[in-house]
Amino acid sequence: MSGIDFPELSVFDLAELGPQHFDDLIGTRFAIVDSELAFTLRAVERYRSPSPRGQAFSLTFAAPAKTRGAQGTYHLVHPQLGELAMFLVPIAPVDGAPQFEAVFN
Repeated sequence: MSGIDFPELSVFDLAELGPQHFDDLIGTRFAIVDSELAFTLRAVERYRSPSPRGQAFSLTFAAPAKTRGAQGTYHLVHPQLGELAMFLVPIAPVDGAPQFEAVFN
C-alpha cells in the first residue's frame, strides 16, 4: 500500500459520504493501493441536482507529472477516510499535471 502505513483506518461507504467530507482535505494526498503513486485532491465542486440521494458533487485530483492512467476504479487511501474505491476519469491537464475526476450523483 504505497509503503505508507495507515493504522486503524476507517472504511466508509461512498454512498454515506458527501462533499463536506472532502472540503477540508483539499491539498492532501490520497495514496493509490498497491502503487507508489498518490493523487492530490485539488477541488470539490457541488452541483444542483433533483436527486433524492443527496448532494451531487465531483472531486478533482492532480496526478504526478507523466502519470498515465485510464478511466477505471482506483482504490485510494486517506488517513482520515480509509480506503475508498472510486471510479476516476482522466480530464484535461492543468499546468501540465494530469487530472482525474470522480463524479457522485
